[in-house]
Amino acid sequence: MILGAIVLFCLAAMLGLWLVVLGMRYRRGSRALAAGHAGVALLGLIVLGRHVFSSPIHVLYNDAALLFILALLGGLVLLALRMGNHEHRSPPPMIGVSLHAAMALSALLLLVLGYTHP
Repeated sequence: MILGAIVLFCLAAMLGLWLVVLGMRYRRGSRALAAGHAGVALLGLIVLGRHVFSSPIHVLYNDAALLFILALLGGLVLLALRMGNHEHRSPPPMIGVSLHAAMALSALLLLVLGYTHP
């Protein structure tokens, strides 16, 4: 189950990177791509949460789940900022995107570390 969560989070990271490229290079966003990124990441969080709550305690998985939840909250803040903007096709602030990505990538690293070192 953890391997499935890792694959889903890696796919979400690739979609997020694509969003960053759109924002930095082309100065625009994509609602469909953002929805795909959020959906895949949320599915990965559900798979991880199911494993965390149904298996014995594994500290790295718990820490990764907490960081992913914080990244989710950061993503919701970015969504709220974007929806409040008059220009819906403009990218969100890159400092917020950077913090969101740093939390999510740190969580993914903890998840992979926990999977490779049981």
